[in-house]
Amino acid sequence: RIDIHRKENAGAAEKPITIHSTPEGCSTACKIIMEIMQKEAQDTKFTEEIPLKILAHNNFVGRLIGKEGRNLKKIEQDTDTKITISP
Repeated sequence: RIDIHRKENAGAAEKPITIHSTPEGCSTACKIIMEIMQKEAQDTKFTEEIPLKILAHNNFVGRLIGKEGRNLKKIEQDTDTKITISP
């Protein structure tokens, strides 16, 4: 199930999207959402990178970052991305 929170952020440039599924289902949904956003960007000549923002529960952020940031650095290297985690 995918929820787009339109009412909470009426008029905002960005809208939170919540995906409820297994990890595999969430990954597939994210991939499809990004493909749609890329197509829209091409169709409208949008030239900037398309950011994807994810909310992670605070209990899991430490594991994501890893000791001395190793996990996060590896993900960035493996995927050729820049990932920022807000304090």
